[in-house]
Amino acid sequence: MPVSDPLLLERLLLIVGASFTACLLVVLTQRWHGKHSLDHDLDGAQKLHTKAVPRVGGLGLIIGLMVAGLASYVTHGNSYPTTLTLLVCALPVFLAGFVEDLTKRVSVRTRLLSSFVSAALAVWLLGARMPDADTIGLDALLQQAPVLTILLTVVVVGGITHSVNIIDGLNGLAGGAVCIMLGGLATLAWLHGDTMVMKLCLWGIAGLMGFMLLNYPFGKIFLGDGGAYLAGFWLAECAVLLVARHPSLSNWTVLLCCLYPVLETCYSMFRRHVIHKVPSGLPDMGHMHQLLYKWLHVTLPYDALPHWFSHGLTSVKIWAIVALCQLVAITTPNNATLHLVAIAITTALYAVLHRALWAEDEPADPTLAAR
Repeated sequence: MPVSDPLLLERLLLIVGASFTACLLVVLTQRWHGKHSLDHDLDGAQKLHTKAVPRVGGLGLIIGLMVAGLASYVTHGNSYPTTLTLLVCALPVFLAGFVEDLTKRVSVRTRLLSSFVSAALAVWLLGARMPDADTIGLDALLQQAPVLTILLTVVVVGGITHSVNIIDGLNGLAGGAVCIMLGGLATLAWLHGDTMVMKLCLWGIAGLMGFMLLNYPFGKIFLGDGGAYLAGFWLAECAVLLVARHPSLSNWTVLLCCLYPVLETCYSMFRRHVIHKVPSGLPDMGHMHQLLYKWLHVTLPYDALPHWFSHGLTSVKIWAIVALCQLVAITTPNNATLHLVAIAITTALYAVLHRALWAEDEPADPTLAAR
């Protein structure tokens, strides 16, 4: 269903410009604030970078989203109340991540709790609650105790929010993946004639694109925890609002759009806790993007190539998988069975590929923490 808005392109360009300007100022002034804003931990278990870079790119995203809300308000757009209210809801999880970026002293538990608080605020202020689970048995339980739908929504939003932080390990990977996933959700919203959710998705894409201009492929600035949590929360809430406003749309369809970070997080917990018998929260070098990055180092003469090129190529390969999931979802928007099958196939292929890459790179220490 076409959506007419003559000011849409101008707003999107304004958001991109605001986000880019904020990130550029951070990069240009890093010598003044670098003591707090630079990512100095180059030897951490999950690090694939060789130079300290500002990790406060979330400032660009939140400023871009603020501009989106204010611009829509000034031009009397019909989405400004939701945009600004959703930003208010996002503040707890964004601030928890942003303070962690600056101090490295905010615990994982505190950040997880903040994501639950943000999700609960969205339920309260926006009615962003999943109507059901599209699962036999669980739906019957939810009908008997409606409060469980709120708990389910809070857990789902918190999980997706944190999953985006998990995939934030290469130049452009998280930002580009979220843009692609938001693009899939925006298309579904457009197909259902939902201007509001479509615009929320587009605002998120524009905010991330401003950041991406400096992040990909050269890695001049990182999202950081604040940016990754904000991007993940925005993605999760766009997904929840879509199914809340269109109950006929299957949760499996929306999950297919958001599958990559969710799958990465769930499988990481499984392999750590079940396969290797180590704490599920232990950082390591076993994520798909890390294994693929190292495999490409062996396959291609990366030592003779710029460092940014290896990051960029690995991100593009994963983006292609994310884009394929969107293509299946938006070309068959009413086929929940097909989407469930696609999720199962993608999960199986992911597990097979991960085990193959892991076998080629398996160290004596299964946690890979020494890398």
